[in-house]
Amino acid sequence: MTTQAILRTLELLYATHELPVACFQENLSLLHAYCSCPGYAPVFSAIAGRAPSDQDISLVSGYAGLYGAVRIRESGQLLITGPFLNKKPDEALLDTILHDYELPWEEREPLKQFLFSLPRYPLNRFLNFVVLLNYLFNGEDVSVTEYFKNALPRLQNKIGEKHSKEILKEADISHGTYNFEQQLLSYVSAGDVAGIYAFFDAVSRSAPMTEGKVADDTLRQAKNIFIGLICMVGKVGAIRGNLDIEQTYQLIDLYTQECERCSSVSAVDQLRYTAIMDFTQRVAEQKHPEAYSTDVYQALQFIKTHTNQPIGVADVLEHVGRSRSQFMEQFKKETGETIGKYIVKAKLQEAKLLLAYSDRPLSEISNFFFFSSQSYFQNLFKKQFGVTPLEYRRKHHKE
Repeated sequence: MTTQAILRTLELLYATHELPVACFQENLSLLHAYCSCPGYAPVFSAIAGRAPSDQDISLVSGYAGLYGAVRIRESGQLLITGPFLNKKPDEALLDTILHDYELPWEEREPLKQFLFSLPRYPLNRFLNFVVLLNYLFNGEDVSVTEYFKNALPRLQNKIGEKHSKEILKEADISHGTYNFEQQLLSYVSAGDVAGIYAFFDAVSRSAPMTEGKVADDTLRQAKNIFIGLICMVGKVGAIRGNLDIEQTYQLIDLYTQECERCSSVSAVDQLRYTAIMDFTQRVAEQKHPEAYSTDVYQALQFIKTHTNQPIGVADVLEHVGRSRSQFMEQFKKETGETIGKYIVKAKLQEAKLLLAYSDRPLSEISNFFFFSSQSYFQNLFKKQFGVTPLEYRRKHHKE
């Protein structure tokens, strides 16, 4: 595509969507900016200088909002769109922009009018616009769901608390999530992991939903909505899908505690996605596979719901009311593992959850699942998952 064709396409996109977009040469000199405020060019240039050079599509945070960056592979030119800001800026934000980007004071009123006139898009619609730019100029379609899952958490430490409120706050919102919630619960209760992933992807490409205001603070709003949703997903979706009641309540408690530790809206969004997928996966694992007989299925359920108790083979046999010689052989034939090994595996799976979403020390986790010693627990964990418990915790706390 020629430079003339690129600029004409950007001109049409700006006229259609009203989202400012600037085009830079490979050396980051500004080629053209489609924007109602000519004095905003230094801000675009600053954002262009911060865009990752090794990524075709990325997000960049700035005081005035969130920006999308798309690098055209064929020409090396860089496109910057934004800012995404769906709440009207206050006077302090205007002063900060003028100061930090060294804009002349006479630009204050034009800057104010420009920011106030920006379309108030929800975040997923803005991300779809960035994806559209990448599709038009690089011929590559990027999943918006993957953007929420991977790109936004990387920004959480870059966006200050004050400005994240301005960037991510939804203004004048009403309730509009009932149908979404009902569809979501149906996927969770069915344990349909592939279906819920496709559902998230479809929702991200559709018209935005609105949520009622439940807090004055943006981060508190996100947390309150998360807690309400995760309780509904667990108590309605997961339990309806036959997930153990006690296990469900434990998961709700753990995810609620983790939510309270989140320091940004994007971190809460990431946790919400993780929690819903976790519940759905657990329901899927609890479904009665046709390959299992009734007795073996009952044994599996008993083991999974008693991981924090000192159960052994004898307890499982007593629960199903079968003799050792007959049932041990049947269990291994259907599951591929002995009862003892399956008990250990179930305990280690639950230990992963505590490592990822709690601050309990290893000794306490080892004792909680009644391993004979902490070193024994660590050895079993590494043998099962290929990493030590501490390595697993460092990786998943970071995520």
